[in-house]
Amino acid sequence: MNNLLDILFRRHKKELLAFAERQSNVNIAEDITQEAFLRLMQHPNLAAIENHRAYLFKTAANLSKNAYDHEQVRSRYAPNEAIDLEQLICPLPPLESAIAAQQQIECFLAVLTQLPEVVQHAFILSKLDGLSYPEVAEALGISGKSAQRYVFKAWQHLIQHLGNDFLGDNLTG
Repeated sequence: MNNLLDILFRRHKKELLAFAERQSNVNIAEDITQEAFLRLMQHPNLAAIENHRAYLFKTAANLSKNAYDHEQVRSRYAPNEAIDLEQLICPLPPLESAIAAQQQIECFLAVLTQLPEVVQHAFILSKLDGLSYPEVAEALGISGKSAQRYVFKAWQHLIQHLGNDFLGDNLTG
């Protein structure tokens, strides 16, 4: 049986490949040719096939039609623009990181709320909103020197209770 398949492969491979190239996309012609021989090999009764060449060509024609139909459906429903896979990826951090960050924020706020309200506001306006000391002073109706002193007082309190590493470089600018 393997001898028969070997003979059929040597005898019909080139013409079947040329046929598949004419019937379908040149890029998949080799796949169609290989699949046609594979299906012939998997036939339950190879000896019962009267014309092996016709069987191969009919199989290749069917496979080409299936590939064409598949491509038509795919092109009909595929988006016109390429999909940017980066947009499909969820930008959220892993759950453990999100929980840790939330805990840090809660701890930070708990320590910050221990301060008088005007000190809290001065710190938030300066370090989180990015206002200068004169702008903080104007917003709170205090002197520039007081704004600077309140922000410094808040820093000292936060560092004392949370440590230098907790605040990092993001808030020091």
